Amino acid sequence: MSNRLPPIAALACFGVAALAWPPALAGQVGHDPQHSPYRDLRATQQITLSGGYLGGGGGVAGVGPRQGFLGGARFAISLSAPLEAWLGVTGAQLTRHLIDPSAPPESRSVGTASQQVVIFDAGFALRITGAKTWHGLLPYVGASLGTATGSTVSDASGFSFGTPFQAGPHVGVRFYGAGPFSVWVEGWDPIWRLRYPTGWTGGSNPVLLPSDPIKEWVHNPTLLVGLGYILRR
Repeated sequence: MSNRLPPIAALACFGVAALAWPPALAGQVGHDPQHSPYRDLRATQQITLSGGYLGGGGGVAGVGPRQGFLGGARFAISLSAPLEAWLGVTGAQLTRHLIDPSAPPESRSVGTASQQVVIFDAGFALRITGAKTWHGLLPYVGASLGTATGSTVSDASGFSFGTPFQAGPHVGVRFYGAGPFSVWVEGWDPIWRLRYPTGWTGGSNPVLLPSDPIKEWVHNPTLLVGLGYILRR
C-alpha cells in the first residue's frame, strides 16, 4: 500500500453528497406541508453513545491491531442547515499478532496479544437533506481526523503501535422520532499509519520484502450503531 494517505474515499463521499443534496431538497416542492415526508430538524446539539466492530487490516506484516469491538461517544453541533461538526472519543479492544523476526516465515508467529486502542477525532458531516429529515431519516457523509493511541504490548519483535495520526471517511443515517432520541448507524474507515522496525528489511530472513513499505497506511472498516440524545433544539 502507498505511504501516502489516500484522499479519494473522503472526496468521493463529499462528491456524492454534493450531487444528492440539491435534488433531495427539490423533492420538497409541491408537497402539502401537512403531508410532506420532510420535517424540520430541530436538533442543534446532540450527544451519541455508540458501539460496533472494527475489522482491522493488520498491515502487510500482519502485526497491526486487528478485529475487535469498540465503543465511544460523540458530541455534535449544527453549524448551518447542511453542515455539522463533532468531537468524539472511541475505545477499542483489539488483538494483534506477535512475531519472532529472527525465525523463518513458517514459524515466525508466536501467538496473539490484546491491544487496546483509543481514538480521538474531530470531524464534519454534510447532511444530504439539509436541516430536514425524510420520513424521519437524515443521511449524511463526512470525514474526520485525529490520533489513535495504543496500549503497550510486550513484544520482542520491536514493533509498537504508538500514537499515529488517523483520518477517514464516514457515511451514515440517523432516524429521529417524536422524542429527544435518535437511532444512528454509520460506516467508518479510520486509516492509521503503522511504522515497522528498520531491521525487518535486512538480513537473510527479512520480515518485509524490498517492495514492502516501512511506513504504511492501513484501512480499518468499522460499523457503528448508536443512540443519540438531543441536548438543544
